[in-house]
Amino acid sequence: MLIAGTSCVDFSNLNNKKKGLEDVGESSDTFHGMMRWAIRHRPTVIIQENVQGAAWTQMRAEYVEAGYSAEFVPNFDSKNYYVPQTRQRGYLFAVDKAKSDIPNRWIDAMKTLRRPATCTLEAFLLPSDDPRIHQVRMDLSTKRDGSKKTARSVEWEKCEGRHQKERLQQKLGLKRPMTQWEEGGVCKMLDFAWQDWGAMQVDRVLDLMDINMLTLAKEGIDCNFKE
Repeated sequence: MLIAGTSCVDFSNLNNKKKGLEDVGESSDTFHGMMRWAIRHRPTVIIQENVQGAAWTQMRAEYVEAGYSAEFVPNFDSKNYYVPQTRQRGYLFAVDKAKSDIPNRWIDAMKTLRRPATCTLEAFLLPSDDPRIHQVRMDLSTKRDGSKKTARSVEWEKCEGRHQKERLQQKLGLKRPMTQWEEGGVCKMLDFAWQDWGAMQVDRVLDLMDINMLTLAKEGIDCNFKE
């Protein structure tokens, strides 16, 4: 069995210069490298993971050409499979038999396994006073030389338009009540928040946090009291 997660960087919707499977790039290189290995060693079963916007139809065609029977589902969300977290990914299932119906049976099986998370997010978290939490926070916010980490310089023009559209459609206004930041400025999160973490986030993440807070407020939910 081969389980592979090939590179997604060229397929991502956050990439301003997306590439296809036929283009030279990290995503196509890692996929074709995996396919060469599969053709040489002929694993009976292959499970492949990537982002929703990956070239799933083209990748499936390459499996078929290599003598595999393959199908894919591009829209799995982890919160629909027991885990209280949203992570949207696609999966492809292939077997070394050109005319097998197993991949279609796999799709049906995955549908029957759906069950929304019934446990709370807190059940997965360590207590806030656990020494491991303190150590991780120190590691994430401090460079090897002991200086504080700062946010990466990342242009977010492609995302900014979507954010502005969401604010307009949802009538959220322009305020940033959670982060108190201005573009190019410093994030000043609420007193009880993890300030070092906020200071390391790029503008896109900070604005999304404020959009989420305002959206929940419209529903009567104060996310200061929610995990």
